[in-house]
Amino acid sequence: MDPAARTAILARGFEESDTVRVFPRGWTDAAARFRPTSIAGSVEALLAMARYEVELQHAVIAFTDLHARLRDPDREFLWQMFGVPVFEQCLGPGNQLVAAECEAHQGMHVCGLVPSEWDGEVEREKCGCGSSAPRLVERKLVMAAASA
Repeated sequence: MDPAARTAILARGFEESDTVRVFPRGWTDAAARFRPTSIAGSVEALLAMARYEVELQHAVIAFTDLHARLRDPDREFLWQMFGVPVFEQCLGPGNQLVAAECEAHQGMHVCGLVPSEWDGEVEREKCGCGSSAPRLVERKLVMAAASA
């Protein structure tokens, strides 16, 4: 069995463990010495890492919120920069996980109740990844599909 991913979180307010270290000031020498196989942080913190040569083996996790989602050009740039899959996680107050992108990249699965501030649609059919958790669907995507 592969060892657990060593994850560097480039944000405040997360708990550390044997395989998770928090670097609230972003990518630092200490983060580099930790030699993470995955990194997580805001889109801005991840994009700022373009000047560093960091080799990852597992994934990049981009923290967003319900109103500022990961843009396709940023996802593509991060994929090219690190050479590993990019997953989005929507966080609420206190870094509470609101929704997480499924492993098959088929949507954002709600973790718990659908947030009251979500103004898009909610897909309740079983996802292609096998999860039956509801998925958040952005309103603009729903409107574009309806007009096609």
